[in-house]
Amino acid sequence: MLALLAHPDDEAFPMGGAIAMHTARGVTTRLITATSGELGEIRQPGSATRETIGEVRRAELEQAIVELGIESHAVLGYRDSGMAGWDDNHHPKAFVQASEHEVVARLVFEIRRFKPQVILTFEPGGLYGHPDHIAICNHATEAFRLAADPDAFPHHMAIGIQPHQTDRLFYSGRPKGFRTRMAQTLRAAGVDFPLPSPDRVDDGCDPADIHLTLDVSDGLDAKFACIKRHFTQLQPDWPYERVPREVAAAAMGIEHYIRAWPEVAPGETVPDDFFAGL
Repeated sequence: MLALLAHPDDEAFPMGGAIAMHTARGVTTRLITATSGELGEIRQPGSATRETIGEVRRAELEQAIVELGIESHAVLGYRDSGMAGWDDNHHPKAFVQASEHEVVARLVFEIRRFKPQVILTFEPGGLYGHPDHIAICNHATEAFRLAADPDAFPHHMAIGIQPHQTDRLFYSGRPKGFRTRMAQTLRAAGVDFPLPSPDRVDDGCDPADIHLTLDVSDGLDAKFACIKRHFTQLQPDWPYERVPREVAAAAMGIEHYIRAWPEVAPGETVPDDFFAGL
């Protein structure tokens, strides 16, 4: 399984449970992260500075992937583009400014070399409209298509890297209203957790687009351990270890996926296993 994502911690929050459950049963997994997340918040005082945050987050990522059982990873070295509308979107080194041809070529090389059966990335809306999440979805989807085409990037064949058809492409998504539901779950357990601001209430995709809702309770401990390795991104009052296990599982133990390929036929039920039948 190959995960193609944008920032350190992208492997943790939306899909860490599914990754952990698959690696626990022997699925060899590799992670490609486009940026160092150098525009991320510094939520833990003293954990980094604006000058060191990228380096610190790369180090956190190296520890975090161990918790999920990810065997190998690489950071492509593009610059974090920041949230939608930030001036950083226009920085010449920002991931969203990178040449599509260049990024897709690098991802195709990774696919052909690793030869995954399953690829994971974000859904086209980027979970909540993050420009880098949208960009990696677009580039990963195109790379998925071109990796099997012998006419695409033929120089790979000259060094022994052959075309490869990945069996399945899954998008990680969250249904609209997920922020409110998570907040309400915690508030009902007595945690003073803020409701989303009006501009974030509708983050997420159309629930009708979700094909697979996974109970990842069996991978929840690994998911939480991974999240905590991203210390700079962890809220000082992180609530999930202050509530009963069933509350934490209700808030963080469900993950949502869209099967982008092969397309889901009308009436088809998608198995709750990325590798079913492979």
